[in-house]
Amino acid sequence: MPASLHHMIIPVSDRDAAARYFVDLLDLREPWENGFFQSVQLDDLVVINFAAPPVEVQPQHYAFLVSDGLFNRIKSRFDSEGTPYTADPPGKRPSEVGEVNRDGTGRRLYFLGPDGHMLEVLTARYNDVPQRSRPQQLS
Repeated sequence: MPASLHHMIIPVSDRDAAARYFVDLLDLREPWENGFFQSVQLDDLVVINFAAPPVEVQPQHYAFLVSDGLFNRIKSRFDSEGTPYTADPPGKRPSEVGEVNRDGTGRRLYFLGPDGHMLEVLTARYNDVPQRSRPQQLS
């Protein structure tokens, strides 16, 4: 079996609110209580476990590969609600607030999620992975 991500833990101040935010943002199935966590499952079966205090919350970066249709819905919702987003992480190219990054492959945008986590949605995988680090083709 090839290596793949099974689950991850995102520390947040309110696990229920964070789970609901991601369900609404990414059109996910309903969250569930999972012991210490509130959990959601992505379409590729990766589970995100949201953990509330006493865990320490330090903002991190999380990127989600989404379809063109979902990307368009997210951008439209942000535009209508006035949710700020940028073409690159804030501060990198400050003139690109409210812009979509079209550098390279696909489209992407960055925005702040619960507890200041830097979130990214993108429509295609980055194409700048060195050849030596790419998966080998099966024959």
